[in-house]
Amino acid sequence: RIFRRICCKGGAMMPLGLNRLLLLTGLIGIASGLYRDGYEVIETGPGGFFGAVIDEASGTAWFGVDDSPARLVRLDLNTMEVTGKLELRADEQRLWCLVKHGKFGYMGVESPGGRLVGVDLEKMERLGYATASKFPLLAGTVIDNYGYFSAGSNPATIMRLHLLEMQAGHCEDWSQCRFEVALNEGEEAVRVMVPDAGNKHLILGMYTSPGRLVKIEIPSLKRVGELKLGPHQDKVLCGARYQDFGIFGTGSAPGMLTKVRLDTMTEVKSLQFIDGEDRPASIIVKDRYAFIGFGSAWAEGTTSVVKVDLDRMVRVAAIITRVGQTWLYTGLGYQDHVFFGTRGTASTKHAAVVRVNTNPTFPGVPVPPLYNTSGADWIQLNWLRDYPEYHTGGAPIIGARVLMRPSDHHDWTAEHVYGYAAPDPAAPKDRIVRVHESVSDLTAHGYVAKVDGLSPQSAYKFAVILTNEIGPSHRSRSSEEMKTGLSWELEGGWFMGSLIGPFVLVVLYGLAWRAAPRLDALYADNESEEEAGSSLLGAKGGAKSNFKPIARAPDASGLREGGLRSGGAQKVARKVTAALSAWLAEDGGGLRKVAGAVGVFTVGGMMCLMVQTFFLDFISSPYPYLPGSEKLAYSVACCACAGITAWAFSLAFAAYAAKEADHARRCAVGALLTTWAMMLLSLIVIQSWTQATLSPDAIHLACGMTVLTLFLGLVFTVIEAIVVVLRHHTPSASDTHSLPEFGVSGWLTERL
Repeated sequence: RIFRRICCKGGAMMPLGLNRLLLLTGLIGIASGLYRDGYEVIETGPGGFFGAVIDEASGTAWFGVDDSPARLVRLDLNTMEVTGKLELRADEQRLWCLVKHGKFGYMGVESPGGRLVGVDLEKMERLGYATASKFPLLAGTVIDNYGYFSAGSNPATIMRLHLLEMQAGHCEDWSQCRFEVALNEGEEAVRVMVPDAGNKHLILGMYTSPGRLVKIEIPSLKRVGELKLGPHQDKVLCGARYQDFGIFGTGSAPGMLTKVRLDTMTEVKSLQFIDGEDRPASIIVKDRYAFIGFGSAWAEGTTSVVKVDLDRMVRVAAIITRVGQTWLYTGLGYQDHVFFGTRGTASTKHAAVVRVNTNPTFPGVPVPPLYNTSGADWIQLNWLRDYPEYHTGGAPIIGARVLMRPSDHHDWTAEHVYGYAAPDPAAPKDRIVRVHESVSDLTAHGYVAKVDGLSPQSAYKFAVILTNEIGPSHRSRSSEEMKTGLSWELEGGWFMGSLIGPFVLVVLYGLAWRAAPRLDALYADNESEEEAGSSLLGAKGGAKSNFKPIARAPDASGLREGGLRSGGAQKVARKVTAALSAWLAEDGGGLRKVAGAVGVFTVGGMMCLMVQTFFLDFISSPYPYLPGSEKLAYSVACCACAGITAWAFSLAFAAYAAKEADHARRCAVGALLTTWAMMLLSLIVIQSWTQATLSPDAIHLACGMTVLTLFLGLVFTVIEAIVVVLRHHTPSASDTHSLPEFGVSGWLTERL
């Protein structure tokens, strides 16, 4: 036998969006709780425990084993020792129900159908059997000297057996000891039988969709009431009585617990469990609480036990079983403990009886906190993540102390307190920095504490102390080193430079675009702007422009603002169409040039997107680290990029000052792309040398600014490529081409 105090997790009002293991451990409500207090592994074969009875006076329990053949195990609950085993005959297979009357037990097996096997529980001997039905006996209970059983027929059959007469051997005429009725409204699969407070009625729970409850008188078995459960309350799997109420679990996913007033057969309140708590299969009522065992297995090979306050119908505690302890189809209570029987598997061929202590104690040692995020003067950390061996001591956590120290110190010099239900009563009052008591402080990571008032770009370590109503836990082990983010000065300087540079270039690009020559003038020019040696807007030093108009210049009276006659925009559009068609049809292969240009732009754009993606991953990393050689390489690249950017800036301004509008725009586009590269490299270099993170808002802002700068640079590159084609191609007067009009608007043509 192994006796260990196993850990479970706890908390308060955790969001439903969490990992299943976290959600299971939420503790809400008053002080009483539970924790695993030991277990007994029992060889059962592939089957598991199904049905249990107890002798309260001695603390002896009998657990049925659902296997082929069915078996019975006797267990001393005081010592968790197995004191006897009984195996039924080879043909008596699969156990469905187990009831106790005096020193005798009755086991309903699936095969042969309807057989009820009698057992002497003290001697652990098989006495014989009776065939009570043609169908398996799915559920049973004992009231006074009668046993009541349900048969798995359709409609379901309820029978009353006189147990004293059977024990005395007075049932030669079976009709004298057996009476049965069929549920006349077609109900089937009765899996639950719950007597009311006065043992005057039985409430039958149906394993149907939707779930249904039927109330019958006893011993007459007369039907007197029913209740059809609501949506998502399918398949009644278990039930128990609490005062004048019945508590029923339904096998939905997640499961539900329904409270029903038995005298009026009305639903009072229901409780829906959280994700992963599927199929409540066993209910144990002690005082005002119900302990729910679930007939399911998580992917982690565990299941759960949940404690519910029946007056308020809220969860107040929960534990996770050990790996391999699943399918809690049977349970019973004794003194300060509840016991659940698990199922075996084909590989293990054993099951376990898990003992759960219902009395709280000190919380166990917490897990070390983990890094969540940080800013210039704060670090946000969390704990209670995927640690199934963690436990709260069986009571809700009412306070949590976070201890903090610089990573190069070896003692705890400061505390930061977090508490939801109440500030930690065990924390020294003169050392509390701040208390968070808002539900919004609980995030999807479990308990979260934001430690503020720290120094930028500094390293710290943390530990946690948890407190429940009994007292504080031991201090956890130290966390890994956590660092605050970049200082506000560094972040602000980077953002200011990254905002001003692209803004100035975009403004310069717009101004140069506005000052560009008209297309109708440029199309008569056989030389490029640079080859002409002077501005197309006007010669340097006051000389006239050297462009040669295509046609005779119009009279001044025929001109309107913008330098075009009425209808000039349409003529320019036709010239643009003719120029493009001539370029596409020329001997050099215009279409091939277009395909080549598109390919080059696509490859370049994809490379830029890959670099941008790497940048986003790096600045979002909680540990922005680069090896020494890579840091130096990035630093050199950043310096080179800064020089190229400065050079491109100067060229753009010089060209604009010389009224070389086209050249100014192209230099501005190049400077915009190198500015984007410098934004990425500079922030990577700063973070890699300081190993400090950005605040969450800074990460989002940096992502948006760099993506926008790259987008503008690529769009402007495409525009300039189109303008180059239009500027530098002059169609011959004799060329004639037939292409449809492009539909260029007058407004766009004038500005081009």
